[in-house]
Amino acid sequence: MRFDVLLFELRLFKSRSQATAAIHAGHALLNGARAKPSRETRAGDRVTLAPGGRPRTLEVLELPHGSLSREAAKALVREVAAE
Repeated sequence: MRFDVLLFELRLFKSRSQATAAIHAGHALLNGARAKPSRETRAGDRVTLAPGGRPRTLEVLELPHGSLSREAAKALVREVAAE
């Protein structure tokens, strides 16, 4: 699944275009590094969101399939403690 689609499907951004803009601005990192929106993602990848505040790192437990509710999307990620 594409990185920008993953961010949108996990309900981390309201739209795919917002997710793409965050990726280009460096506010959304994949496995600790900048990545293109088209980068393929898989279960086990770590997403770091840092839109100006404290960075938040999430581990993707499972890729979403289809449209999910906010609660169902939260079940697919796990917050990773700051290291």
